[in-house]
Amino acid sequence: MLGKIALEEAWAIPENFKAYDVSSLAPKGVIGGDLIANLLDVHGTRLEQMDENGVEMMVLSLSSPGPQGVTDAREAEALASLANERLESEVGRNPTRFAALASLSLHDPAQAGRELRRCITERKGFVGAIVNDFQSAGPDRNTMLFLDRPECDAFWRVAEELDVPVYVHPREATPLIYEQMWKDRPWLAFSALGYAHRVGMHVLGIVTAGVLDRFPGLKIVIGHMGEHIPYDLYRIDHKLNRARFPQMPMAKDKLVRDYFGTQLFITTSGHFSTPALLCALQEIGAGAIMFSIDYPFESIPNGCVWFDDHVPINGRDLVDIGRNNALREAPHPLQYK
Repeated sequence: MLGKIALEEAWAIPENFKAYDVSSLAPKGVIGGDLIANLLDVHGTRLEQMDENGVEMMVLSLSSPGPQGVTDAREAEALASLANERLESEVGRNPTRFAALASLSLHDPAQAGRELRRCITERKGFVGAIVNDFQSAGPDRNTMLFLDRPECDAFWRVAEELDVPVYVHPREATPLIYEQMWKDRPWLAFSALGYAHRVGMHVLGIVTAGVLDRFPGLKIVIGHMGEHIPYDLYRIDHKLNRARFPQMPMAKDKLVRDYFGTQLFITTSGHFSTPALLCALQEIGAGAIMFSIDYPFESIPNGCVWFDDHVPINGRDLVDIGRNNALREAPHPLQYK
């Protein structure tokens, strides 16, 4: 399919590596070339591979953990502002091929809302925001600030008003949780399992806290074919027993599945499995799914060949997933097909 739009595509600035050295995630040659070099690149190899594989646009975002990995509030805000300034410049060099998700510090939700508003209304090229799971805080980096805390309504209110999606992306665990859960099984701590566990809990926490009910225009996106949530929807809804949990703030007449396609969306980033996609289609529908690659942590050719040649769905759903849903939920001057 020509004209694909990819939503979860990483980019970096050298200052971001102070929070987390991503080079350990994939030594040279594991994915293709040098991971750090590919993160820093926008208009070279990345664009060449987009042209070769029918990707018309990439929506770029600062690589994880970004500001969420910075425990000092002022330093986190400064990193977000710097990244947004540089990303605006990169996107501005080729605005028909690239767009941006704004980085935000979540120490102060009201400040995060102001930075998002500035990016959407004063800067160019931004179509939404990205948050890398919880915000680290505290002297030992073990305090986790989540987006379902009541004071975060100040941020959600702005995102709804601006009508832009918020992408909830994974990050590494805190030192304490890593020590208790993952130290003896480090191969499970990241993409294989830990990312999905943590983001799934966070997003379901947001939903069951009633955030989507208080802000019915809010849109949240999660990657990696939904971080396991679509395949557990029956059990999730079945076990959110209102008799057992009468204090749960989520609307009493709603199931979690009811939010998909209007307020909750998933992408295919880094999860190029046809059976998994077909399951997601049956559970949440084509309108809730958007194509993504997860470059440079995943291969552009691998993701595109899978989607173009190995996804047996009708043409309308293919184009909606590959392009139209992204334009609908994160508006951009590009045209629908």
